[in-house]
Amino acid sequence: MKTYAILLFLFLAVSCKKDELDRDPTGAVKASVCGVNYPMRELPWLRKIIEDAKVKKEENLVTIKLFEVNGKPIFNYDSGYMSCIGCISFYCDGSPVDITKWTVAEMKEYQSKVIAGTGKIATIWPEK
Repeated sequence: MKTYAILLFLFLAVSCKKDELDRDPTGAVKASVCGVNYPMRELPWLRKIIEDAKVKKEENLVTIKLFEVNGKPIFNYDSGYMSCIGCISFYCDGSPVDITKWTVAEMKEYQSKVIAGTGKIATIWPEK
């Protein structure tokens, strides 16, 4: 019985999904995107979103996810108390995403990533 328990523990320890992004000692996520390595620190508009959330004492409610739609990086902002999932998204330059200008295929890809969580998605905030 002990052997099975040890084997089960080892299996679970090895099979757990490891964080796919590198982090520095402070917990900042390294994601080489938009011409920078640490988007939460190096993109002023993105840093401001978190600074504003901290002023409102909402930084623990905010989640920012990074994914691609049609090869373009998208940052999705979720405040945790909004009733709209995926409504606030930005391109690298901080301009808002307007999905009404997208093709049906692009909208489906966006929805599958934001709502269903399928595909390659990285949570870059909160930093751990």
